Amino acid sequence: MMKKIRVGIAGTGYTIGIAGAHVNTYLANPNVGLLALYDIVPGRAQEWAERRGLKGVAICGSYEELLDSVDAVSICTPNNAHADLSIKALEAGKHVLCEKPISNTVEGAERMVACAEKHPELVNMTGFCYRGIPAIAYMKHIIDEGKIGKIFGCTHQLGGGRIANPEDVLLEWRMQKDLSGPGALADFGSHMLDLTDYLLRGTEGEIREVTSLLTTSIKERNLIGAEGKGPVTNDDTAAFSVKMENGAVSTFFSNRLGISNYRWEIIGEGGMLIYDGNDNKVRINLKDKKASFGPKFEEVEVPEEFRVANRFNEEIDEFIGNILSGRHSERDFKRGLYIERILDALERSAEEGITIKL
Repeated sequence: MMKKIRVGIAGTGYTIGIAGAHVNTYLANPNVGLLALYDIVPGRAQEWAERRGLKGVAICGSYEELLDSVDAVSICTPNNAHADLSIKALEAGKHVLCEKPISNTVEGAERMVACAEKHPELVNMTGFCYRGIPAIAYMKHIIDEGKIGKIFGCTHQLGGGRIANPEDVLLEWRMQKDLSGPGALADFGSHMLDLTDYLLRGTEGEIREVTSLLTTSIKERNLIGAEGKGPVTNDDTAAFSVKMENGAVSTFFSNRLGISNYRWEIIGEGGMLIYDGNDNKVRINLKDKKASFGPKFEEVEVPEEFRVANRFNEEIDEFIGNILSGRHSERDFKRGLYIERILDALERSAEEGITIKL
């Protein structure tokens, strides 16, 4: 009988949190056995589990107790804790899936990579779950087949409106630079940068130049558990661009105060691909490389072979599958560090008002 993997979740979250998506997907995976929870705030993990009606999960009183109970751990904490918790897990012999961005600093990400390299027998993975969107997986297939040829450029937008209310949404860790690092730039930009490089590197090479504009529109929020307001110390809106090694350029818009949908448009010499928020459809406009574009796009259903229940299923199923098979993920800590360095350059670009070459 195949061994079932015991998994721990570190960080259940005060507000929406990402832990819920991890828990639900682990519970749906037949190769996962015990599920254990830990949060640094006493009583929070128990209350969180009860509120969601979770049965048969173990509640741990310390991170050490969690690690003693499991084979693998998902790190779902604020970004500033990612490095220390991941390193501690690896040193305890546990496989690690760490949420993105991999750290709030390049130095933290470098420490994670160095530790992972000392433990090649363990799976390390960064939570770039958007690769699991069926439409995006299909777009990569089309690009890799050469159907749209050389890529000229892209536009990419991603965000959300959950924190748009300036009064009722409190000062979460995501809005504090010392806990989060950049705000919208890293929160959503990490996914967009990973996908752009993942889909286009084959023809366009690595990202070589970056420029960025960041702003904070809601500058203070009500405190959590206290009277008064505190400053928001990172960005809630980011507009940035990159140039790749072979000339393709991509523009990005990341906004935490409201956005209509996730949209990605890729333009190449032989066609255009548009993802417009429908996970199972892609809009395609193909042409002869020497011709101009026609006016009509064809809306294409993503073939069944690219479909998954949701993007977290794809990510976590790979994580568990890699543990069982001994394979390693392309979304490892080295990948997380690569994206972290780009984010750091984009933040410096905004601070100094310059284009930065990588």
